[in-house]
Amino acid sequence: MTDNIFHRIIEMPPPFNMIVIIMMIIFGTGLVTSVVKQIRKYACYRQEVEFKRDLLDRGMTVEEVERVVSAQPKDSSRA
Repeated sequence: MTDNIFHRIIEMPPPFNMIVIIMMIIFGTGLVTSVVKQIRKYACYRQEVEFKRDLLDRGMTVEEVERVVSAQPKDSSRA
């Protein structure tokens, strides 16, 4: 199936096949970037949850955990 699609794109007239290939590369890059960004956000979320659980396991109260977490600088460039 994929081989058939690739051959159809290659058999298109020269200016059009390059446009289709470039668009496929742009779409694929955007898709991969979006997936990686969502995975990174989830990993950061899981890390914060584990940190909070660790603080609670050490015997800190909920108020102390909230104070410690809110004291951490939020890096807006990573959001």
